[in-house]
Amino acid sequence: MTEMDCATCEALIDAYADGELSADMAVALERALPGCSRCQQRLDEARLLRNALREAPSPRAPADLRAAIIAALPANNDSASATVVTMPPRAQPARRDMLRWAAGLVVALGAGWTAGRYLPLPTGPDATREVIDGYLRVTAGERPVEVASSDRHTVKPWFGGRIAYSPPVHDLTTDGFPLVGGRIDVIDGRKTAVLVYQRNRHLIALFLWPDTAGQSLRRDVHDGFGLRRWSHGGFVFHAIADLPLSDLDRFAAALETRLDAER
Repeated sequence: MTEMDCATCEALIDAYADGELSADMAVALERALPGCSRCQQRLDEARLLRNALREAPSPRAPADLRAAIIAALPANNDSASATVVTMPPRAQPARRDMLRWAAGLVVALGAGWTAGRYLPLPTGPDATREVIDGYLRVTAGERPVEVASSDRHTVKPWFGGRIAYSPPVHDLTTDGFPLVGGRIDVIDGRKTAVLVYQRNRHLIALFLWPDTAGQSLRRDVHDGFGLRRWSHGGFVFHAIADLPLSDLDRFAAALETRLDAER
């Protein structure tokens, strides 16, 4: 395995801290850590947070909140009375427990993000506008990808736990479309896998998710960008680039060949 770059190392920290990396990937990351103090710091922070979450107490609703909930419930005429059990007051948490409470707050604030990873996939008939906006985010930033590698065995595991499906990843260097890496974007309010390829000096962004509606082939030019949408192998693809449609046709054909060979 080639030496792991810093961007890839940093992207795999959380999975490593959770024990979710394969053995070879874990070994490669451990070899790269001594050469990057920033990644080592990220790992220390990830472990500290996980330990705090593991030891955090189960939250208990305060008495006034419980009373407000009971007061808001509709009256039940069939019941003679309702008994409210008053819980004894809890002791003020000690200073050393503050980290545990802060960790609990992190969990509460992050609940929406966690749920967002597993929301239903995009189902709209046409995500063209959002795909174009996503492509502009790819090309406008200093780092077009969040995990930078042409190795599919590095890019594919990176998506694990970040989105609700496992995207097919293939390097198309021999076909003239080298894989740059991967990232996550939001299409139709859902987290979506994006693979970034290169054609000469142009970037191709490939948005893909499982095909649940049967998308038909569409080739078009929007705002000067070539856009190709098609379904193959159980996935729907949106490829967009500042390239002629003929290049996107060749790109799609090369990808379909790899997908068919993998079956």
